[in-house]
Amino acid sequence: MKFASAFMAAALLMASSAYAKDYRIDYGIETATGSDAGATACPYEVCHVKVDKLNLTIIIFLSRNDLSHARIQIEGKPGCCFFELGARSQGIVLSNPPPKLRFFTGTAARGLLYFQNEPAGTLYLRFHFD
Repeated sequence: MKFASAFMAAALLMASSAYAKDYRIDYGIETATGSDAGATACPYEVCHVKVDKLNLTIIIFLSRNDLSHARIQIEGKPGCCFFELGARSQGIVLSNPPPKLRFFTGTAARGLLYFQNEPAGTLYLRFHFD
C-alpha cells in the first residue's frame, strides 16, 4: 500500500511539473535607455515575463490548441507601450526567423483617431516547444 501511494504521489508531481513549464521563450529587448535578454518557462494561455532592468512586462497569450499564433502585449511606465497604429497588443505568427516587434510610447488609438507615437524599442521573441 505504501508503494502504491508513493508511486501515485510521484506520478502526480511529474504531471504537475510538466504543466508548470509548457514551453520556453527566449526574449531580447532593445530600447534607447538599454537592452536586456533572457529566457523563461511559460505556461500556456497567459505568461507574464518581467524585465526589471527596463521596467517592462511582456504578456504572451498562447493557446495550447494553436501553436502557430500568439498575441503579445507590453506594459511599462505610463504612455508605454503600443504597437503599430497605437494598438495595445499585436498578433504574431510563430515562424522562423522569430518575429521582431517594434513598440512605441504615446497614446492609444481612440475610435478612428490614430496618434503619431514615438519609437520606444524592439522586442525579439523565439518560442521553443518540447
